[in-house]
Amino acid sequence: MADPITIALATAVVTGVAGTISEHASEAVSEGLKRLQRAVFKRFRGDDAAQEAMDEARLSPQDPAAMGTLAEFLERAAAADPEIADLMNRLGTYVGQDGEGNTTNRIHGDVSDRAKVVQARDVQGDIHL
Repeated sequence: MADPITIALATAVVTGVAGTISEHASEAVSEGLKRLQRAVFKRFRGDDAAQEAMDEARLSPQDPAAMGTLAEFLERAAAADPEIADLMNRLGTYVGQDGEGNTTNRIHGDVSDRAKVVQARDVQGDIHL
């Protein structure tokens, strides 16, 4: 089964909505999504099974099974195509997730000199700074 980030990217590919990747989608995220869409559409052209998964996901973007199947095709495409893998890795850094799983933190502003940034997950015990 595909991971939640790949499912979010699959949803963005079929819907064209960069907001499924990042709540505050920047122009760079939107452009990255367009590049990923072009690369995926080109890659899936001529592959009946991948095209069928894409069509089903387009018709039912809220269906977890359809998105999961498309995400699996995306994972295979990324394994075979370095351009798709690179685009998915870049866009994947913008995907935030609540609850269990990965968490992406974004820091805005200058974090040099005396500013400190701490990122942690599942800390057991005390933290002293």
